[in-house]
Amino acid sequence: MPDDRAPTGAPPRRSKLIFLAHTAFVPRMAAIPGPDMKSIDGASSGGKRERRPAAASQAPVRPATQRLSKEAREQQIVQKAIQLFAERGFQVSTHEIARALGITQPLLYNYFPTKEALVDRVYDEVFVRKWDPMWEEWLSDASKPLAERLKHYLKDYAQYILRSDWIRIFISAGLTRQGINQRYIARLREHHFKVIAREMRKAYDIPEPSTEEELEDELELIWSMHSGVFYIGMRKWVYALSVPKNLDRIIDMRVDAFLLGAPAVLRQARIATGEQGAAAPSRRPALANPGTASRQAGSTAGGR
Repeated sequence: MPDDRAPTGAPPRRSKLIFLAHTAFVPRMAAIPGPDMKSIDGASSGGKRERRPAAASQAPVRPATQRLSKEAREQQIVQKAIQLFAERGFQVSTHEIARALGITQPLLYNYFPTKEALVDRVYDEVFVRKWDPMWEEWLSDASKPLAERLKHYLKDYAQYILRSDWIRIFISAGLTRQGINQRYIARLREHHFKVIAREMRKAYDIPEPSTEEELEDELELIWSMHSGVFYIGMRKWVYALSVPKNLDRIIDMRVDAFLLGAPAVLRQARIATGEQGAAAPSRRPALANPGTASRQAGSTAGGR
């Protein structure tokens, strides 16, 4: 009879089926996390998955442009233009100004459609808005000696112009934007120099100028005195040289030196051109300002 028994050493057929079922089930069990196992994302089976940060959130975020009112934005643009024009001159472009502010050039053009419009606004901000109308009133106040008026005016005016942005923009404009200088000097000449000349004639009994040339002589002497204050700013912010620490003292001496010399020189010039006819120097009226100026004028006349 045939032998139905399995060969020696071979597992029974039923045991083989149980073994195969068991091995098929084990991998599926391993894929199910138990109570103490972590999932691939690192979370326990009983909690929520941790979300990894998206790659985009790790990129640097550019700060958004600060929202300002129309007036504040306009002033911001003007102040940045003043800074850059003072540092680098008027060759600075509107694109560079916008980039320095972190805004777009089209946004800048919403406020200033051309560079010329921005330059005009800078002129207004630096040279016009801070102009004090009281200066002309101080110079015209005949109730006080002229020397006192000039010293008061120049000390206050020095605080207005002796700033880095004022000096450097004025110099740069003289090289590339002459219109700014011409406008400012015309205003200075009309409202300050001519007033000083008029008050000096009254105080020192100087005849009125009969020609344009004589008026220009007066204004030229006044300009030489006045520009001494401006030149202090040139020495500091253009030449990088030391300047006097006691500015008020220097202004006092400049005014005194001017009044000791300019009135006598102008009176002598008017006599030389025949304004007082053939009057002898000894019969000339004395200068209105007593003291050294009168003695110096008499000494000059005596030496003729």
